Amino acid sequence: MMGLQVAGGAGCVLPPLLALRGRRRAFRPPRAVASDAAAATAKGEDGKVSLGGSGIAVTKLGIGAWSWGDTTYWNEFQWDDRKLKAAKGAFDASIDCGITFFDTAEVYGAGVSGAINSESLLGRFIKERQQKEQVEVAIATKFAALPWRLGRGSVISALKASLDRLGVSSVELYQLHWPGIWGNEGYLDGLGDAVEQGLVKAVGVSNYSGC
Repeated sequence: MMGLQVAGGAGCVLPPLLALRGRRRAFRPPRAVASDAAAATAKGEDGKVSLGGSGIAVTKLGIGAWSWGDTTYWNEFQWDDRKLKAAKGAFDASIDCGITFFDTAEVYGAGVSGAINSESLLGRFIKERQQKEQVEVAIATKFAALPWRLGRGSVISALKASLDRLGVSSVELYQLHWPGIWGNEGYLDGLGDAVEQGLVKAVGVSNYSGC
């Protein structure tokens, strides 16, 4: 069975799924792989690299979509048609250059002060592009470990909402966006459930220390 793979932000690899569930109390800190990832990963014939140890091939360069739709940190606290056009232009330019790996999160562009969810924008851009040509896009998104989210089921519910906004049936990478105040074991179980249900190909963590 596929192991729980971590790539992107923290670049850590978790133990295989069965071992994670069977030896919860003996859980060891994941090992870091990000610092020398470029040297450690094998380059494919198409110029892509392996995402951590997952075997999933993604472009060597990925595009972060944090600013897309955001009004709390980026975009001078407002989102308008000009900025929408710029984000769409950035997406199309990336595809034109062969960059097809995009990182987003459910909290990017959360519905505050006229913001538009980044996942929704990315899903829209993908759909519009695919109406013109067939393109394969690899997506990474993240689960917000909010204090009121309890248990493994909260991970699956949030993931399904993300998939709905993105307009896809699965994503390449799903991460815990940050450590929860509590309930982290349940979140890890939820990541395992997401793999077993075929909703994600690899899972991991972001903004974790000590990896």
